[in-house]
Amino acid sequence: MAILQGMHLTPIGDGNVLLEPTEALDPGEPDAYLVPLTGALQQMRARRLLYDLKNVPVIDNLYYAWLENLASMCRISGIDMVLVNMRPATAYALALTMKDNPPFSCALDVNRARNLP
Repeated sequence: MAILQGMHLTPIGDGNVLLEPTEALDPGEPDAYLVPLTGALQQMRARRLLYDLKNVPVIDNLYYAWLENLASMCRISGIDMVLVNMRPATAYALALTMKDNPPFSCALDVNRARNLP
């Protein structure tokens, strides 16, 4: 497991890496996270980033912008990004925040995300 400021990264096999954000994550400062996160994911040879939202109560415009930036970084690095473990209220807030199709996939849980094509 790697610990970066505001997040825990855990390789879970087959090129999947689980990202668990902590309360220290500041979505308003994506530049502080994207370079070290990219380096860690490349070092782990990640093919898919599973972003765990179980501790994220709501997604507002600022948090959605962070997710878009992260998804762009993943796409450039050849990594698929999947949001997992969303609470119903978080999913509803995400749906209200999105203007277009999201740049990431969503799955109910980690096991289902690992089985995506």
